Amino acid sequence: MIRFTKTLALIGASVLMFGCATGNTPEAKKANAHKEAQSALSKIVAEHPEAETDLNKGVAHLICTGSDSYLFALSSGGGICELNEGGKLSYWRFASAGAGAGIGWKKVAYVQIFLNQEAVTRFKDAGFDGQARAEASAKLEDTDSQASANQSVDVEGIITYQVNLMGAAAQATVQGFKFWQTDFTEDFVQNAG
Repeated sequence: MIRFTKTLALIGASVLMFGCATGNTPEAKKANAHKEAQSALSKIVAEHPEAETDLNKGVAHLICTGSDSYLFALSSGGGICELNEGGKLSYWRFASAGAGAGIGWKKVAYVQIFLNQEAVTRFKDAGFDGQARAEASAKLEDTDSQASANQSVDVEGIITYQVNLMGAAAQATVQGFKFWQTDFTEDFVQNAG
């Protein structure tokens, strides 16, 4: 039992380390979160060119970066998101937990494109998302590229595209996500950018 507890603590630490906006002030954290979101979006569009067309159809989009850890029957993750509503930016944190079969760790980025205002309102009011995933990912040898077998999803007015930024995992999980808005003033983690 102690070994299992230590392993869960290690997973939690990795989620915090890779799911944090860097900077010592709220303004610095917002600037770094924006820079990371824009970098992630360019990688998503490079891997999923059709995402650019869908972005132009949407009324808003949410770009998230973070990490996922899988250990046998449990999964967890977390990170930072930037919500763009016609140029108006707000920042969100997310945490995820799930059950299923899996092993590994990866840093991920995804964009959720909201096709109508009702989908945006549902996201902001509820802050929940549930996904079923069956995926394998790995770093390609001698390149900076990732190979993954994940899919884009279109559910209830939201289209989602995901890419793996680093790491390797194989999993078949049902995962729930909780989102909450932040202005970075109440962060418990402070780190130099």
